[in-house]
Amino acid sequence: MRHIYVKSLPLKDVIRDLATELNCEVIDHCEEFLIQIPEKHGKGYVRGINFRKGIGVIEYDCVFKENINIHFSLSQIHPLKFIFCSNGIIKHSFEELNKPNIIETYQNALVASSSHNGHILEFEAGKRVHMNSLEIDRAMFVKEFPCSLERFDHPLKNLLMDVEANKLFYYQGNYSLRTSDLISQMNTDLFSDFLRAVKLESQALEMLAVQIDQYEDDLKLDKNQQVLRKQEIEKIIALTENMTQDLSVTYTVKEIADAIGININKLQEGFKYLYNDTVNNFIQNKRLEKAQELLINTEISMQEITEKIGLSNPSYFSKVFKERYNITPNQFRKGKDTKKVI
Repeated sequence: MRHIYVKSLPLKDVIRDLATELNCEVIDHCEEFLIQIPEKHGKGYVRGINFRKGIGVIEYDCVFKENINIHFSLSQIHPLKFIFCSNGIIKHSFEELNKPNIIETYQNALVASSSHNGHILEFEAGKRVHMNSLEIDRAMFVKEFPCSLERFDHPLKNLLMDVEANKLFYYQGNYSLRTSDLISQMNTDLFSDFLRAVKLESQALEMLAVQIDQYEDDLKLDKNQQVLRKQEIEKIIALTENMTQDLSVTYTVKEIADAIGININKLQEGFKYLYNDTVNNFIQNKRLEKAQELLINTEISMQEITEKIGLSNPSYFSKVFKERYNITPNQFRKGKDTKKVI
């Protein structure tokens, strides 16, 4: 286990401390500071940038050859951190507790240490970790929004205004689809330029707004939540793959939503995002695609095809097939030697 110590702020100085510990150079691109992990320690990079209003972003995309603990130990108040893990597993501990919390892929954590106590990030040897941390200097942030924060009626208000870091805070959840898109946008070009810096600042502010909204949504019961999470999208993909393997089984939209553990509105939103379609239309399309395949490649009866694609009877199958393709299943089969799948 190797221990690395970061004792500086802002983020450009965090990067410089990491460079000193890893014996590598700091690359400065338009105030975005980056280090490449030396080959003897692993591979990948760490980069960070600070913006106005007390906001900064740091990204880690790295694999270390040995277990690494990065200790953020400052003689000042630490930033409020929104941590997002997009690949692998990261462990976070508070210095005063030294008890790790495990943040897995597609999970996020909101962390604030108390007083001058710091944070520890643990990286396991040989395991790639890709994570971002949105960091808020609350003293600077509150100065930028004094009036609006005072009038802000939200569960995170007290945390955002805790400029003296009186309260230790930890909250973990599954990050939203919008968060996933923002992370992908923020982690694009490796080297910064003027346009990237402008986009990053805008994306960082939007990320903060998205996280504030999601935290409030997280406090609701699961069935009442409205924010679609990246992990739920993965569940929808897995379920649709299973469903399309056996189309003879019929499901209601509610049964599909219950199987994933989300409400119907979020399920429909997920299908719109993934397939640009409703749940029922998506399933109907898959059934008719399967029917085309069976009509071309087999000689089984219309009754058997109807059963295999989960429709109620051959007459209904013929009706929906003709509505979609302007041809009956029998006519399609008769022309299968000269026609490709529609």
